[in-house]
Amino acid sequence: MKPIRPLALALVATTVLLATGLTTATAGASSDDPPKPARPAAPGVAAPLSQHYPITGTTVTIPAGGFAFATANCPSGLVPTGGGGRTSSTSTFLTDSAPTATGWEIGVRNTSTGQASAYAYVVCTAP
Repeated sequence: MKPIRPLALALVATTVLLATGLTTATAGASSDDPPKPARPAAPGVAAPLSQHYPITGTTVTIPAGGFAFATANCPSGLVPTGGGGRTSSTSTFLTDSAPTATGWEIGVRNTSTGQASAYAYVVCTAP
């Protein structure tokens, strides 16, 4: 028995789909589909359509060859949902980037021979 070649199999599958009125562009896309259930709400988790507020923390100075932490905090009543940091030099690297209970914190290593700066930012959302 000879194995079925992939091209022949694809041709048969396409013929079957076209004969039944289905195409890959419309498969599963129907206006008759029931509405999706709402996502479960949990304390400290942002609602899917909430407003998001970017907050920039204070800029920190990192000496040549040094290391520093920078933080950004959400205002009261908002929760952190993302964040990161930015440096002033291509020789300055984020070594850590993580949420805290109230915001975001980054660790920064300066590998240059001069002073550099960095700041953390956090995206805050109403719970």
